[in-house]
Amino acid sequence: MDLETVMRDLGLNPREVRDLAPVRRSEASRLYRLKIGGKLHILKCFGEKDALEPKAYDLLRELHVPTLPVHNSTPSALLLEDLEASQVWRLADERDVESRDVGRAVADWYQYLHVAGRSLVRRGAPDWLEWEWDILTPEATLRMGKVLEMESNPVWKLAADHLDALRARARKLPMTLNYNDFHWTNLALSRRLPLKAIVFDYHLLGIGLAWSDVRNVTYSLGPAAREAFLDAYGPTHAEERILDEPLSVLHALQVATDRPTIPRWAMACVEKARSGSLLSFLERAVAIL
Repeated sequence: MDLETVMRDLGLNPREVRDLAPVRRSEASRLYRLKIGGKLHILKCFGEKDALEPKAYDLLRELHVPTLPVHNSTPSALLLEDLEASQVWRLADERDVESRDVGRAVADWYQYLHVAGRSLVRRGAPDWLEWEWDILTPEATLRMGKVLEMESNPVWKLAADHLDALRARARKLPMTLNYNDFHWTNLALSRRLPLKAIVFDYHLLGIGLAWSDVRNVTYSLGPAAREAFLDAYGPTHAEERILDEPLSVLHALQVATDRPTIPRWAMACVEKARSGSLLSFLERAVAIL
């Protein structure tokens, strides 16, 4: 990855860039802090030439969903506001997920996302937006039992036999944009009241059921913030929850069993399969087909 080329493509003069320093590196992207004209910025570079996240920023801004300020972008890079230097926003910390005010502010942001997302899906979502559950296959579902050494568990065959019908039933419900990856490290909060929230990092943005996002968010919030989020977000469709319960666990287990070792984040889902909870979820969902 040639940083000088990336900067020139963003309209920057590399000679005017000061204090360039790496912040974070992953398989998909690299983050740098840099100074231009005395102001700090974050440069996010992607390994792909046509990365999802720059397209996601463009789409969300087009839909008037609040995002972090973007100073410039290319198909493989973003120049963003540095939250550490921002006078408007700050990066959340772990204590924030206990706050009722934060729960309400996060609910407001998700309402923006989901209302805009429903309208987008009705018009026709772009092809690069994917539904997480589309990767589920009967073959992979049966394989989970072998990898987890639970082949005798009847849940795998029941899931494999009804997977297509469950997804078809879900697609009849209103679909929307899903963020899919909530965590306090991806959360910006306003420095002034009334408190506002922006959820950022859109590498997993896709389409799905609103409840899938609600479940994902509430898992990471403390009790008071969770209660405030659910109250501010408003009612959800009961059928979405019934279908999400087994399909979300199966999706997590498929991702986990495709890895060399089962990651820690998947252990709760492994226990749901072992305890019989996943089978109960699945039987309940099959009953509404």
